[in-house]
Amino acid sequence: MMLNVDPVGATGGAGSELARSVFQTPRFAIRTLSAPDLVELQVLFDANPDYFLVVNGRRPHADEAQTEFNEMPPSFLSYSQRWFAGIYDRPGALQGVLHLVSDLMAPRVWHIAFLFLSAPLRGTGAAHEVYAELESWVRRSGASWIRLGVVSGNPRAERFWARMGYTRTRLRERVDTGGKINDVRMLVKPLSGGSLEQYFALVPRDSPDSPSP
Repeated sequence: MMLNVDPVGATGGAGSELARSVFQTPRFAIRTLSAPDLVELQVLFDANPDYFLVVNGRRPHADEAQTEFNEMPPSFLSYSQRWFAGIYDRPGALQGVLHLVSDLMAPRVWHIAFLFLSAPLRGTGAAHEVYAELESWVRRSGASWIRLGVVSGNPRAERFWARMGYTRTRLRERVDTGGKINDVRMLVKPLSGGSLEQYFALVPRDSPDSPSP
């Protein structure tokens, strides 16, 4: 919903899968997606419309996968690298998608723009499994903070991120999240023991007193 990654890697073959690998969990392989993968991603979105109904007030558009793939971070925010990755089960079926950006607005501040899993995986521990390895991977990659936004009124997501140890920093009001105006709770988790005051010094945009939209 917020960012994508430049087309990376070729499709097909074990060698290309290895080149596209981001990280793995016991049940899933997370690999960067490229343009040819968007047909499969669109099928996944169409088969799992709940997220889009809650966040956007509509079912996924016919070009939803392409829109996600194309969307960039705002031009006024600095960053180092972006990932647009598929979450594949061991048989090779696409079961979710991850949008991630490193050093957003400040060094060692990583941002989860989108973590989406298919509805049949709910209640199976899949989200926790993917997130736990994601956090370990970004920590090893040098992150000190992970931030994200969650739409108010999406209680499943709010409960999940609270369980993962995230703290609310501010409320961004009346944000267009793709066809619906929502309030968005900004959340952050320190990975190396920092305080919120230290985080706000790095990312004043997330301070409760920030005038930034």
